[in-house]
Amino acid sequence: MREESEIIFDLLRDVQENLQAEKCTFNVMKKLCFLLRADRMSLFMYRTRNGIAELATRLFNVHKDAVLEDCLVMPDSEIVFPLDMGVVGHVAHSKKIANVPNTEEHFCDFVDNLTEYQTKNILASPIMNGKDVVAIIMAVNKIDEPHFTKRDEEVRMPEIPLRRPC
Repeated sequence: MREESEIIFDLLRDVQENLQAEKCTFNVMKKLCFLLRADRMSLFMYRTRNGIAELATRLFNVHKDAVLEDCLVMPDSEIVFPLDMGVVGHVAHSKKIANVPNTEEHFCDFVDNLTEYQTKNILASPIMNGKDVVAIIMAVNKIDEPHFTKRDEEVRMPEIPLRRPC
C-alpha cells in the first residue's frame, strides 16, 4: 500500500506543478496505467462538431514507458466515435464507469482492426465537469489477471482542467 500512496502523491504533485494540461494528463495516465496494471490507456475528448456530439482520441496507447509525442493524436489522425457506438460512447451517454471483462460480446472492434491490437478487456470512466462529460479515459487489457476488478473501478482520475480541442 505504501507504493500506491506514493504514486497517488506523485499524481497530485504533477497536477499542481504542471501547467500544460496535455502533458499533465499524459503523466497521470502513465501512472494510472501502472496502478491499474493496464497494458494501455487512451483519452477520448467529448466535442460537438456540426451539431453532432462525438468522442475523439487525444492521447492514445499510453503505457507506463510511453513518450508524450508518440501518444498525442494530431487532428488528422483522430479516431472518432459517435456517442451511440462502442464502450466509450456508452460511457459518455450513461456517465458511468464501464468494466467490460470480455470484449467478445458487445464490442466495436474497428479500432483493433485499424491498429492490429487485440483488446480483451476494458475499464472506461467518464471525466466530468460538473454534470457534463468532457472526456472518457479508457484502460485496456489487465496485465496478469483475466480482467479489471471492482477495486480497479475505485481508482479515480483526479479532476484536471482539460482543454477541449478546436
